[in-house]
Order: sequence, then structure tokens, then C-alpha cells
Amino acid sequence: MEAAHLTWEEYRDEVAKRVVILPVGSLEQHGPHLPLNVDVVIPTHFARLVDERVGALVLPTIAYGYKSHPTSGGGQLFPGTTSLNGMTLIHLTLDILKETYRHGGRKFLVLNGHYENLAFLNEAVELFVEQAKDVKVLTLCWWDQVSDELVDEIFAEAGFPGWDTEHAAITETSLMQYFAPELVREDKIIDDQSERKPTYSIFPPPADIIPASGVLYKATYASAEKGEKLATQVADRIAAIVAEEF
Repeated sequence: MEAAHLTWEEYRDEVAKRVVILPVGSLEQHGPHLPLNVDVVIPTHFARLVDERVGALVLPTIAYGYKSHPTSGGGQLFPGTTSLNGMTLIHLTLDILKETYRHGGRKFLVLNGHYENLAFLNEAVELFVEQAKDVKVLTLCWWDQVSDELVDEIFAEAGFPGWDTEHAAITETSLMQYFAPELVREDKIIDDQSERKPTYSIFPPPADIIPASGVLYKATYASAEKGEKLATQVADRIAAIVAEEF
């Protein structure tokens, strides 16, 4: 059940009964083969899959996120990467939660699809629960729900570089091939990586920590079959979390 498709009367009758899912993404480069809205498409589809399993109420996805980091998203230098300041994301998320609470929502899942968002989403939730009564909120990143066993399977040939580096690479490409294959430029899928990955941040970022393509790892190892396995496991796990916590 998507909130944006309901009338106000239908929304009024459902919002207090259901877990409200707020997907959050970003508008960020994802290499030459994926669209800018990858981080919107993926959590939106996960929210819909969870809705199918538990009967939730899905809010419109926040389509912009916090600033892209060079070693986890390629940074701010790529055309199209359009980012929010941290305080902007905090207040945007907080306002949505407060308004939905005003309408009767009491159970919330903030489902994140952009690596750099999490600290600001947590801050928004902290501020929200300080003000709201009888409310419970979960924040969750989809990649944290992939089991170690499935990681081993998905990355068996390529090796697992860590979730921060897995940008525009195997998992995101696979999920897009499964969720929205019409948006994937199959002929432009490549493998790439930076010359080095420092364990600290550098401002402004030097060129050798940002791959020129925007692909941070091995996208050619992706497939729709891997995407289906990821989608099924992650949706099942999130649904189980929702059922247990609420």
C-alpha cells in the first residue's frame, strides 16, 4: 500500500494500523551503466517487497541524500550527483516523521539505500523520538541484511571488497538488473577501482582515490540471478525484523 496512491480518507484509515516505511536514497553517479537514481530504485523496491510480506504503508521515497564520499560513492565531482547538507537531510526526515505521526503513524521503518545517509537519519530519528510519544522507529540499511553465506556466494569469483567499496558494482548492478533492467546500460558495464583506498578522508580528494568511471569495483560479475537472490533474502529478512519488532 503506497501512501501517495491513497485518498486522504483511505490514508486516515490505514496509517495508524500499519508499519510506515520511509525509503531514503540519493541522486548520485553510479558509473556509465547505471542511472543516477539507483539508491532510490533499490530501497523503493525493497519497501514494496516488504509491504507484500507484512502489509505496510510505504511513503514516497526521499530522492536526495547526503554528500557522496570519494571512497564509497565517487564523491561530489561527477555531474548529476546532487546532494543535501547533513542538516537538510536531518530536518527533511524529521519533518516527514513528525507529519506522519500527526496523522496517526506510530510504527516506522526508515529503509536506507545510500551509504552516507545513515548517521543523519539516526540523528533525525533521535530528535523525533524525543518529541513523540508511544512511537517506535527502526533504521535499516538493506546491505546489512545480506547473510555472510550469500556474500560468499555472490562474491565467490571476485572477492568481497567491503560494502563501502561495493558501489555501482556487483550487488547494485545485480539488483538493478532484477528490479529495473530497462535502466541498465548492459553494453557499458565495466570493472574499475581506485589506485588506492586510504583509511582516512582527504579534502579536497585527490584523483587517485576516485575511479574515473565512477565504478568502485567489479560490475561485470553482476547478474539478474544474483539480484533475485539478494532481493528475496533481504526482503525476507526485513519482513522478519518488522514482524518481530512490531
